[in-house]
Amino acid sequence: MKILFVRPPVPPHTIGLKHIMICEPLELEYAAAGLTADEVQIMDLIVETGFQKRLKKFKPDVVASSCYITGVNEVIKLFRQVKLWNDKCFTIAGGVQAAQVPEDFADPSVDCIVIGDGTTLMPQIVGALEKKEDLYDIPGLAFPVGPGEVELTEGKAYMPKADTLPFPRRDLVAHLRHHYYYLLHQPVATMKTTWGCWYKCNFCYTWRITDGMPYSRTPESIIEELKQIEAEDVYIVDDIFLINRSRLNRLATLLRENNIRKKYLVYARADFISENEDLISEWADLGLSAVFIGLEAATNTELDSMNKECTVDYNRRSIEVLRKYNVDTYGSVIPNPDYSHDDWQRLWEFIEETGLYYVNISPLTPFPGTEIWPEYKDKVTIPREAHGLWDLSHVILPTKMPLKDYYRALLKLYSKTILNFSRAKKNTQRTLPSVWSWKYFRMLYGSLKIGKQFLEAHQHHSPKELAKAMYRGPEVPGLTYKPRNSKSRKVQSKPMTLEST
Repeated sequence: MKILFVRPPVPPHTIGLKHIMICEPLELEYAAAGLTADEVQIMDLIVETGFQKRLKKFKPDVVASSCYITGVNEVIKLFRQVKLWNDKCFTIAGGVQAAQVPEDFADPSVDCIVIGDGTTLMPQIVGALEKKEDLYDIPGLAFPVGPGEVELTEGKAYMPKADTLPFPRRDLVAHLRHHYYYLLHQPVATMKTTWGCWYKCNFCYTWRITDGMPYSRTPESIIEELKQIEAEDVYIVDDIFLINRSRLNRLATLLRENNIRKKYLVYARADFISENEDLISEWADLGLSAVFIGLEAATNTELDSMNKECTVDYNRRSIEVLRKYNVDTYGSVIPNPDYSHDDWQRLWEFIEETGLYYVNISPLTPFPGTEIWPEYKDKVTIPREAHGLWDLSHVILPTKMPLKDYYRALLKLYSKTILNFSRAKKNTQRTLPSVWSWKYFRMLYGSLKIGKQFLEAHQHHSPKELAKAMYRGPEVPGLTYKPRNSKSRKVQSKPMTLEST
């Protein structure tokens, strides 16, 4: 069979993302990896155009897509185009949002929703289609049967042992390699060594997707993949990479034995960095270039409210340790909707005191499927169907300050932190090139684009803009849901509408 994997474009209202980073579609590369006997292509609509032309030329039997919450409507738009082109073409939605909230994809244009690991489930789905077998016999799937309603097949473990997965099919996007970068890292390859997370922050559903059970690859498996990666910069997208000392020590030994020299961007917790300075020193020698830390807040009260199991002292200490070994900190913070001017000032003082330069500021966003969703679901000010605004940049909860002032305060904090050449020179370690370089200009230009989006963000909350954000493309004439009388357990979700907010 012919299978076309498609990464959807970034929605018009979504802030940031493609202006400062575009990484390879790793989740699609993994999903494609198990289809060895089929003709497979990947189309990345963040950097490519001509979807209709590709459909007509390639003539796929199956079109599959994957996304986060912001891309739900874009996936449905694509699938409606597919059905208008050929209603017999089978469509499959997957990714973390499908795994956690499959009912978001309940549309007649969607034939199947993958809840589990796409690498192992895609061959089963394609095989069943070829043999005309019943897909309801495959565990880990969902099928739309009505608006906001899906039927689930039997449950299963999220994925098999991580080492049993094939390596991602990077060859399918090799021709797009020059498009992929992360801030100042280019070319950059994306790599995953663990699925899930050991911690249970209440604003995050990563740990819930895998039922609280992390799936980690062995150091030997990681080394074999690194040998195949040409790029010098490697972005390891695990929610926490620096966590297991014995695993990291073994991996360090293998990196030296195999003479592998890369520059690594990884995620870590502040407490681990603070308590394992010797390991940071060792990995700095191995090429550790930058570490992403979920700092989240400048007060212990806020950290406790997130079930972060960390402290502000750990946050400060972790930044000091990384700076000591010339490793850059990419820190994220989560301002609450009830922030006042004093709260914004306190957050700025923390940033200035610790010398942070690379900062991501994400207003508290209670996603469906997280522990805090039940607490906030009746308070959100943006419809659930306006998926492009659930981007961790828009404010979706009532704010104490006037909405426009809140966005201005957020933008002012970004400006003071990033758009300052002296701060950049003083507070960066390994990642800042010359201010006259193309890489720096691109980051600065992207930051200015994001700034413009924040200036206009309050306007996105108007009924007119929300209606645009909720648009899923023209409906396909004659296309209907396919409910089935089976033993499957139904999951029902009543989507919020524009009127209900």
